[in-house]
Amino acid sequence: MIAIPAIDLMGGKCVQLVEGKPWSAQIEIDDPLGVAARWESLGAKRLHLIDLDAALGTGENEAIIRSLLKKIKIPVQVGGGIRDDDKAVRLLNSGASQIIVGTRAVTDVNWLENISMQFPDRIIVAIDARGSEITIKGWTDGSGVKLMKYVESIESLPLFGLLYTNVAREGRLKGIDIEPIKKLTSASKKRLFVAGGITSMQDLLDIDKAGAFGAILGMSIYKGTINLKDALERIG
Repeated sequence: MIAIPAIDLMGGKCVQLVEGKPWSAQIEIDDPLGVAARWESLGAKRLHLIDLDAALGTGENEAIIRSLLKKIKIPVQVGGGIRDDDKAVRLLNSGASQIIVGTRAVTDVNWLENISMQFPDRIIVAIDARGSEITIKGWTDGSGVKLMKYVESIESLPLFGLLYTNVAREGRLKGIDIEPIKKLTSASKKRLFVAGGITSMQDLLDIDKAGAFGAILGMSIYKGTINLKDALERIG
């Protein structure tokens, strides 16, 4: 498993929110490119970059994303508001190693099938969930789609992987719920990235033991409950 630092963009800043709520920012840093360079310098093998404004439909940070992709040498997976072919192609052509699609991938599986066939091994599907229901539109709406049923329905597609976020635990630093992670690694052969609630090295070890491919580290590395350098040395 690999430990992957998260950089969430809102209003041109690197932020960390609680449960993805725009008014709940506990971290705000004016220099997201500097943050990315620091994580890279500490030995990160991959970055997780999300445009929260685009996900919420309140704006976009594409200029910053393009600048970051030019500056950073390690793979960067990019998500947030990618709901049409043009934006998907634009970000991939700008240097994203993979793109993360959520809302439209859940509500329009035919589109997901088409874009994954067009870009095999370049698409990560976000399965952000509260309990058993997948959330959409920057976690603001329920989709009515059940998590496990959806995962089974897309198993045959040529995806790079799945990104599971436990929305209820995101940013709270109260630890993970390991049970849905175990269920997902058992139900799917896809690479599984895990986010939401990761607070300690023990959380990382438990996720690793469950068989996940990657753990997305956000609030924990910004507030220091996990030391990224130590995590990279122990986890990968």
